[in-house]
Parts: sequence; C-alpha cells; structure tokens
Amino acid sequence: MIHKTRGIVLRTVDYSDTSIIAKIYTEEFGIQSYLIKGARRKNASIRANLFQPLALLELQVYKKEKRQLQILKEAGAEIHFTSISADPAKTSILFFINEILLNCLQEEENNPELFSFLHETIQMLETSENQFANFHLLFLFRFSRFLGFYPQGSFSEASPIFDLQAGTFVSAEPMHHDYLTDESSRHFGRLMVSNYYSMSKLPFSGKERKNLLDILLRYYDLHLSNMSNITSHKVLEQVFA
Repeated sequence: MIHKTRGIVLRTVDYSDTSIIAKIYTEEFGIQSYLIKGARRKNASIRANLFQPLALLELQVYKKEKRQLQILKEAGAEIHFTSISADPAKTSILFFINEILLNCLQEEENNPELFSFLHETIQMLETSENQFANFHLLFLFRFSRFLGFYPQGSFSEASPIFDLQAGTFVSAEPMHHDYLTDESSRHFGRLMVSNYYSMSKLPFSGKERKNLLDILLRYYDLHLSNMSNITSHKVLEQVFA
C-alpha cells in the first residue's frame, strides 16, 4: 500500500554504485529507512541530491510492517532552501541540529507534535533574516521538552540556582557539582521564557552564548547516554563568538 507523508531527511548512505539509503523522520511513521534505487544515476527520477541534511520533503512510500528497509516511490522538495545554503552561519546551525537529532531521535512511531516542532524549526531557520545567533540555544532548550527533561520552575530570588541533575530551579546549592551559578542560572532562565520569534532580544555576548551552549550540552549529557560524540558545536562556537 502506498502512503503520502512529509519527511525530514536525517542521513543518507550509499547502497550501491547507483542507489542510496535515506534515514528520514516521517510525519506518518516516525523514523524510517528508505531504499532509493538508481538515485545516483544521471537520469534518475528521484535524485540523490534531493536528500540533503534536514531537507523537508513530500513523499509517497510503501510501508510493510517489520521490514527494516522500506521502499520510496516518489519524493519532492516541500520547501527549497535558499538562505540556508547561502549563509555559512545558518549552514553551521543546520548541521548542528542534524547531529543532535541523529543522536537523540529514537521515534519509531509517529509523533505529530514533535514533527511539527522540527518542521517549524527548520522553516524558521530558513526564513530568519538576521539576529539568529541564539537559534541553536533555543532549539536545544525547546527540544528537551520532547526528550522528557524540559527545565522546571523559574529563575527568581527564591530560586536563583538551576540544578542540572534535577532539571529545576532551586533555592540553595545542591549536594553535588552539577548546578549553575547565579549568573548562568539567570541566563538560563531568560532562554526559558524566549522563543524563535523573540530570540533577537536576548542580550548575550559571544562568551555568554558559548557558556550557555556548553551548559545545554552538559545538561543533555546528564539526561541522555549518547551525547559524548557531538562535535559540530565547536564550529558554532567559532561562528558566533
């Protein structure tokens, strides 16, 4: 049976001299791996270059239960990236988000709310005209909601310290070392009340931005088991210094 669904490309690998396998997060079925036969041929009906990192696609696919490698019938771009491909800073953010998703996404079933969030994120990156230096920070913060460890509470005089292990703002230093200073907790709290539309109003310096990125990756590492191999953040640190 053929199904229509939207998809977000996560990764591709060569399957043969002419074919590829694409790992795609689909709106209908969650993460799926598709065999695209002949995609590397010059006259291919579905070309390999369509499957760029985080490309937003409209798909027609075959779905067979318990089959690890599905077959893709048709594919086309839902949105063509223009500003991302022309802007090295946006490209760096895209690769970072892609690496985070590859390490964190385990969804084998559909999750409409998560798909909508990721779709919105990629669209916002494409359409943001300026002042997007905090984009990756907001992504990490908001994505944590879907992973089960979204920060709780709020920064205030009564709770000026963020406990990274507990994932909440607390009134006093906990009995371990995984917590933030008052200043870092304040910046963390600012992220909590911001979104993609207000990110340009966050008054972070390059040093503060780097510190927040380190904090967020540390926070992810405390709550997930597969974050140690993240490397693309080093490029972001240089780009937005």
